[in-house]
Amino acid sequence: MADEPQEPIIPIIDDIDAPGRARESDAADLPPEVSPPPVPPRRSLDLRAIALVAIALIACAVVAMVLSLPGGSEPSTPNLTPTRIATPTPIPAYPAGAIVVAAADSADAGRPAAAYACDGVDDQVEIQQALAEAGTKKGTVVLLDGTFHCTDRISPPGGVTLQGLGLERTTLDVQGYYKPIELMEDGVTLKGFFITGRGFILVRASHILVADVTATTMQSGRVEANGAFFVFAKDSVVQDIEFRNCTAIDCGIHGFNVNGQGSPKETRDLRFIDCTAIRCGNKDSRAVWATGFDFHETNDLYGLTVLRCRAEDNWESGFHFEPGGHVTPKTKAEDIRMEDCVSIGNGHRNTKSYPYSYTFSSGYYVHNNAVLVNCTSENNKNAGFFVHGGRNATFERCTDVGSTYGFKIVKDSQRITLRDCGTSDNKEWGLWAAWADRLTLTGFTQRNVTGKDGYQSILGWYYGNTDYEKPVKNSRFEIAADGRLPALNEAGANNRYEVTRL
Repeated sequence: MADEPQEPIIPIIDDIDAPGRARESDAADLPPEVSPPPVPPRRSLDLRAIALVAIALIACAVVAMVLSLPGGSEPSTPNLTPTRIATPTPIPAYPAGAIVVAAADSADAGRPAAAYACDGVDDQVEIQQALAEAGTKKGTVVLLDGTFHCTDRISPPGGVTLQGLGLERTTLDVQGYYKPIELMEDGVTLKGFFITGRGFILVRASHILVADVTATTMQSGRVEANGAFFVFAKDSVVQDIEFRNCTAIDCGIHGFNVNGQGSPKETRDLRFIDCTAIRCGNKDSRAVWATGFDFHETNDLYGLTVLRCRAEDNWESGFHFEPGGHVTPKTKAEDIRMEDCVSIGNGHRNTKSYPYSYTFSSGYYVHNNAVLVNCTSENNKNAGFFVHGGRNATFERCTDVGSTYGFKIVKDSQRITLRDCGTSDNKEWGLWAAWADRLTLTGFTQRNVTGKDGYQSILGWYYGNTDYEKPVKNSRFEIAADGRLPALNEAGANNRYEVTRL
């Protein structure tokens, strides 16, 4: 672990009348009791009027002649009496006073007015100069379309926004060892670009927003960062950090990683909204534990919200929290909520084979003080929902389809609640629990579970390992199941069983 200036809009002008000239309809618009002003007596024709009429007639004749020619077109002479001024071609609405940086291959209409023009070599130099200028007024730097080739870090000053024109238009290709976009000062916003090569985002400050950013990075062999989106609390507290509509895809590392080191090492009030991790981790990267989202490693985690996020086909688990006991003192995790998340097909590329005792490879690997609501798992290699040594975790309306195990709750887990949850089409057990206390299932359903060793679900067994193969106690199981095998083996002590058939 390592540690838009906007072009002014020209108004549309229609039906322009010369000042002081009455239109033909003006007299008719006057109220009945008001008489129009007397018309001055006609004056004799003067030479100036005759000349003007002659010029107008000649002009009309010329236009008619040109238009009558084969292939004739409008004359290039400007219209002498326009009724409308055309609006210019719109360009992106940059914030007022934004500092614009153009890539060497930029084709955007705003390029001629860009404050900085890159040449395609060490483009971080011009970007950093723009950021330094923006930092004096907490302004915005806009990266136009094209590819910015960077070989060193990019460090936005506090309060600054660095934005592109969208991930399909603005690309940062970063090369070189450990060269992140590093957020070391508070109040920075990043948005609207694509990162590739070996680039990643490192967050070590607070009040951060990263939105509409996609990363494809470190695909084979070269692994130096923990995540494509990496939050790191080193001897510090970092808080109020939001990732919105961000995607990590085809990365050789974790898609999203939260970590810490030293004292304090606190991450607080983190929010992941509409984010996605797809195919993160691979056998060439040497990041053998790479997951889609790894929220809790050696950091103390206080306050995490994960809404509508998706993890698919990642090397290890889709969503991952370490239990905390792998470091001294044990890490803390409090106030965790995940809602409407989806985890599909994780762990299948992992070379660790059945019985999965040395791999996570699950949809959700979750532990302490967590609430998961309406989260779904599908066809994950190991378990859909895996609780290992957890405390005070609640699953509401969570479902698994087709994973080897639907819900796996083991290794000294306590006060785990499954409310209106269900599992189906599991390759082995719908529920697997061992060494658990005060496990409560209400409204739990099992459908089309294959089962193993004569039961659809199993209590108490753990690979014959006496360290973990201990009974489930003081628990309640309210299960409705179809199929011919018994719903579960009803083993343990001081448990209540309410089993019905679907």
